[in-house]
Amino acid sequence: MKKKTLIFDASVIAENLGCGRGRSGIYFATYNILKKLIESEKFDISLYTGTDNFEFIDFVKHEFGNKIKIYFTNKYALFLSRMIRLDKKLRAKKLNITKLLLNILVRKPIKFLGRNVEMPNFDIAFSPIRVFPEIINANKKYIILYDAIPLLLPDYYPSVGLKKHWFYNLTEYIKTKPACKYFAISQSCKNDFVRLLDMNPDDITVIPLAANDKNFYHESDNNKIMAARKRYNIPLDKKYVFSLCTLEPRKNLIRAVKTFIEFIKKNKIDDMVFVLGGAHWDEFIGKLETEIDDLGKYKDKIIRAGYIDDADLAALYSGAEWFVYTSQYEGFGLPPLEAMQCGCPVITSNNSSLPEVVGDAGIMIDWDSDAQHIAAYEKYYFDDKYRNAMAKSGLKHAKDFSWKHTVDIIINQMQKDE
Repeated sequence: MKKKTLIFDASVIAENLGCGRGRSGIYFATYNILKKLIESEKFDISLYTGTDNFEFIDFVKHEFGNKIKIYFTNKYALFLSRMIRLDKKLRAKKLNITKLLLNILVRKPIKFLGRNVEMPNFDIAFSPIRVFPEIINANKKYIILYDAIPLLLPDYYPSVGLKKHWFYNLTEYIKTKPACKYFAISQSCKNDFVRLLDMNPDDITVIPLAANDKNFYHESDNNKIMAARKRYNIPLDKKYVFSLCTLEPRKNLIRAVKTFIEFIKKNKIDDMVFVLGGAHWDEFIGKLETEIDDLGKYKDKIIRAGYIDDADLAALYSGAEWFVYTSQYEGFGLPPLEAMQCGCPVITSNNSSLPEVVGDAGIMIDWDSDAQHIAAYEKYYFDDKYRNAMAKSGLKHAKDFSWKHTVDIIINQMQKDE
C-alpha cells in the first residue's frame, strides 16, 4: 500500500539551530516527535521551514538521512504563491497573452525569486505549534496545542505584544472553526482550549510528552555527579535542592527560594544550598532582595548554575536531595518528569497539568502557599525513608511516558481519521 504523504512544519527546528541554550521545550518536543514519526516509516515525510536557514539541510541529512525533501520559503512567499496561481490560471484558460509577456511578467519572477514555494497537495499537514502558511495544502491538518497561558494569564502578555505573537494567530485561526484537528499535550491543556475557545473536544487528542532517555536517567556514578557539581560551583560538602526553569512570574521561583531561606532559618540548617539552573541572575537577585531583608547573610545559600549542558542534567538531577517546580500554571511541565526519570524526588504545584505528570510520585502543594513550601522542604529533609520512597516512585512513574508512546497516539489518530 502506498504511504500517505505528510508535510511537517519544521520551522521551530530551523529557527533554533544556532540558539544552543536558547532552545525551548517546544523545540525538543518538535524534534523528538519528528524523529519518531520518521522512524515509524508510516508516512512519506517532507519538511517545510518558514526560514531560509540553509544549514538546516545539513542538519536534516545528519539527523534523519538524505531522503527527506525540504521545502523552503522566503519573504516573497506570499507573492510567489500568488504568481504561481496566476500562471496556472493563465495556462488553464489560455488567455490572449503572448508567451513573451507571460515569461517576463509571471514565470521569470517565479524562477528568479524561488522555485520551492510551489508544493504539491499532501495527504496530511502536521504543525508542532503554528498555523499553517497559505502555501501548504493538505487533505487533513493537525496542530499541537501547548498551553493557554496568554488567555489565562493575560497580564504576562501585553495586548500590543500578543498580537505579534504566534499564539494570537493560532487563537484567531481556531475561532474560524477550520477543518483542522488538534493534539493537546495534557488533558488540562485540552480542557482549557475547549472552555476558553469553544472548541469541539472530539477535535482534540491528548498526547503526553516525554523526557529523553539519552539525557535523563538515574546517574549512579558518584564520580560523575561530583564532576558535574564542580563544573557548576556547587559546594561538595553541602546537600542541594535543585530547580531548573526560566525566570518568569508564573514559574514562582521567587517564592520557592524565599521559602527555602525561611526553611533553613527556622530549622537552623547549614548543610544545604539551593541551586538555580537557567535563571537570569541580576534580575532574580533584584527581585529577591525586595522580598528578603537579610538576603546578604544567605547569599551563599543560593548557587547560580545558569545554563546547564544536556550532558550534565542527569548527574545534577540525580545528585539533588529534591527538585522544586511550583509553577502557577503548566501546559505539561517537563522538568518534574525529567527529575523523576533521574530518580530525584519532586515538589510541584497541584494545579493545571502537573497532577497528570507527577501523580502520586511527588509532593504536590498550592503554588501560592509559603507554609506548604516550607512543610514540603521539611518533609524531605527530615524523613530520609519517605524521600527515598518518593524517588523510587518517581522512577517507576516516569516509565509511563515515552516519545514512542506520544507518536503512537498521533499515528493512531491520523489513521483513525482517514
